[in-house]
Amino acid sequence: MRISGLIVALLVLTGCQSLTRNNDSAGEPEKVTPVVKVERGFCLFDEPPQNFENNCDATFWLNAWIDAANQPWLARKQTLSALSKSTFDTLHAYILTLPNDTPYQDRLRAQLALDAIANELTPAAQELIRVVAGAQNNQVMQLESAMVVLEQENTSRGEKLKMLEKEVDNLRKKLEELLQIEATLMDKNRSTQQ
Repeated sequence: MRISGLIVALLVLTGCQSLTRNNDSAGEPEKVTPVVKVERGFCLFDEPPQNFENNCDATFWLNAWIDAANQPWLARKQTLSALSKSTFDTLHAYILTLPNDTPYQDRLRAQLALDAIANELTPAAQELIRVVAGAQNNQVMQLESAMVVLEQENTSRGEKLKMLEKEVDNLRKKLEELLQIEATLMDKNRSTQQ
């Protein structure tokens, strides 16, 4: 009786303590990071790289995105293969890989190239790319990556299942042979008893 009373008391105290912890953390305000706003005169770079066109022309980049979205992957792939490693072409390649029909490897290659130059962009440009395109692009890559892992797992399990089916067939055949041997021995045993 004393033990059960002690256990109940401990449970009540533990519950009260966990409630107190939850209330303490609920009273603290969340830390909010300041958001960079896009304003008129938006530019990708404070000082654009050499031969970089359309630095402050958001309309050009939006139209490039719209054009990319309306092209099939094979047409975009041909355009990608003609691009150089310049900063302008890196941004253009990233935009060309944003549509959902882009294969994972090409999407990842463009994302990594953009990540390499992201620190050169203005804070507003970094935030714009992160919010408008980057989050969705990363989510698509994560889903594709997860699908590949699941596909590999399913393939592996399918192969294991086939091996197990073969093993079951082999065991069934051996069991039938053993049953046949047993039947033969029983028949011989009966014939010798008569």
